[in-house]
Amino acid sequence: MATQSIISTTLQLLRDKLVDNSYLAHPLFRAIEQSGNLVKVSGGLRVEQPVIFGDHSSITQLSNGFEPVSLAVTDPFQTAKFEYANFVQPIILSAVEKAANKGDLAVVNILESKMKNVMLSLKKEVSKQIIAGDSSVLSDLQTLNGMGTATVAADTTGWFEEQAFGSTGPGQTNTVGTLSKATYRAQNWNNQRVDAAGTLALSQLDSLFIDCQQYHPSGTMPDILLMSPSMFAAFQALQQSSVRYVSAGDRDSLDSDMVAMWRGAKIYVEPNLGYTNAGADVVSGYALSSDMFQLYADVDGFFTIGDMVPVPGTATECAQVFNRMQLVTGHLASHGVILNAEA
Repeated sequence: MATQSIISTTLQLLRDKLVDNSYLAHPLFRAIEQSGNLVKVSGGLRVEQPVIFGDHSSITQLSNGFEPVSLAVTDPFQTAKFEYANFVQPIILSAVEKAANKGDLAVVNILESKMKNVMLSLKKEVSKQIIAGDSSVLSDLQTLNGMGTATVAADTTGWFEEQAFGSTGPGQTNTVGTLSKATYRAQNWNNQRVDAAGTLALSQLDSLFIDCQQYHPSGTMPDILLMSPSMFAAFQALQQSSVRYVSAGDRDSLDSDMVAMWRGAKIYVEPNLGYTNAGADVVSGYALSSDMFQLYADVDGFFTIGDMVPVPGTATECAQVFNRMQLVTGHLASHGVILNAEA
């Protein structure tokens, strides 16, 4: 029978293989990894994102050079604050399982199965919270959905709302990173949005991309496009002849996630999209600018597995999978949502 040290060591060796393979089932993680948006840091209470709202000083036009120059200044610097979300999920092996499975190989198989189940469960819940905001256990993790669902009230810290960009009646009112979207509406602390009104048209996607581009500091279009399965099917029907695939392997199945590119953006089919928000509109897709958001994770808190240790008072051993992460942005106007584009 495997010793305690063998079990713990084998568990650690299994981790990298299982994390890599489980990404295939979760487009959000794959999009973040492939865009270089995963930032690993060591320690810290929270992530603080500096943001500039407005202009530092004003311009004075000179006619003869002797005009007084306005020296009135404002402090345009603000700080968006994002507290870390901390969560764990255990992997437990009982004495009965160890006794019934003699030999190292049998024990490894049990651990591998439980490991894979836990890793998939964690990624599923993280994706669910970030995309739809309806996780019942990860409420501290930021969500892109600030519109609620048919069964869950709107998260007032969610990034995306369905009101028009810059509108005041009614406008976007959530608070992202402790900064109010209503207070800083004139400084573009709002997300873009397009309503397809039930039928997707390529011009609507272009409108969303152009809106995001106009407010991007570098003038670039979004490079990540998350679509619901139904929206992607409608998209494919509209432009199958002009779609460009990145590689043959990317089109093998939905499990490959990234299937095409549109206007330079990688498309990922996200199963958590296609939900109905609290306003009875279907949320079909998200357009994201990868240089304007990051997933911060502690170096010791990104699906990090501890050693197997005995659980006092039981005949079991347990390893905790620990996570400490948060989604962060310093610019909302370069991201957008498309509604009612399922057909």
